[in-house]
Amino acid sequence: MAQANDSQSSVGVATFRDLNVNNVQNAVVPPIGRLPPEILIAIFSRLSSPADLLNCMLVCRSWAANCVGILWHRPSCNKWDNLRSVVASVGKTDSLFPYAELVKRLNLSALTEKVSDGTVVPFTQCKRIERLTLTNCSKLTDKGVSDLVEGNRYLQALDVTELRSLTDHTLFTVAKNCPRLQGLNITGCANVTDDSLIAVSESCRQLKRVSSLVFRFSHVLY
Repeated sequence: MAQANDSQSSVGVATFRDLNVNNVQNAVVPPIGRLPPEILIAIFSRLSSPADLLNCMLVCRSWAANCVGILWHRPSCNKWDNLRSVVASVGKTDSLFPYAELVKRLNLSALTEKVSDGTVVPFTQCKRIERLTLTNCSKLTDKGVSDLVEGNRYLQALDVTELRSLTDHTLFTVAKNCPRLQGLNITGCANVTDDSLIAVSESCRQLKRVSSLVFRFSHVLY
């Protein structure tokens, strides 16, 4: 190994990768820098604190690329300041990462009456949401919820419990846009009728659960 080797085919894959990433021919890459993305993601996913993940993102571009999906798949919106920070990031057009596409779970139920149709406008860019929880967000109307659902073909679970102003319009939008829907909670949505639920059951063939206190809906899936 100490002898010169002029064979181009002997250049190691790891060595080439390291040079390509660092753009410095003589850079010394630590062992953790040679770990494949799958291993890094597995390590980062075991961090329970968002603050720890954020600190990891600040280490280098490689760590940031492998942390950002874990940190953003369920952004913390349990406080109004947190929500404003998330909204600001989602709305940026010149960001290093496409934050709107990374959001998979959105839960605004901790803010209840503070959430309105205007509040959720920035999240209409998030078209890969799989779980949308809007429990007790009583100021939301068909406009806000329908805009969130429109164009989102990845939605699997929707909870609009106690959104009393919702009508069939929202569920018709769900039926049209969400073929992967599996769970739907419409408890307290008294203005929703059988017509829209039948449309949902016919379009969302993976639907398994419909939760409602109104008995007349129970026949729809059977």
